[in-house]
Amino acid sequence: MNSSGSLRIGVTACALAAAAVLGQPATASAYVTDIAVSGGFGLGFIQYGVGCTYTVTATGRPGEQVFFADSVNGRPGGGTFGPVEEEEPGVFTADWNPTVIGRHTVSAGGAATDVDVQVGYDFGIICFTLPEWVHLPF
Repeated sequence: MNSSGSLRIGVTACALAAAAVLGQPATASAYVTDIAVSGGFGLGFIQYGVGCTYTVTATGRPGEQVFFADSVNGRPGGGTFGPVEEEEPGVFTADWNPTVIGRHTVSAGGAATDVDVQVGYDFGIICFTLPEWVHLPF
């Protein structure tokens, strides 16, 4: 076989390999109809604080895989999530720890909710939240 034939076979093999990899469907979150974040304890309307842990609950199809996402002011990466568990058929939960102050959009599979996150003080059994301009003396 000449070099142009080998080149053609090599290019064809690479193209087929790329098509096999790129043709796989992306892993997506299940269809979710509702999402909610457990409330915290705060001053006034502020319920969520950086460094505190909340439970995110999503309702979807039983047995599917759900992935939670968090963005702050339109940018991804506003917090972390613990493992997702299906608490009962179609009800999925995960712990959420916001890491950035700002307006968060917590979402999963087509459903989303917005929450404002401010300064948080985790005292173990309770996490207290304050406006950004108020700080405790410790």
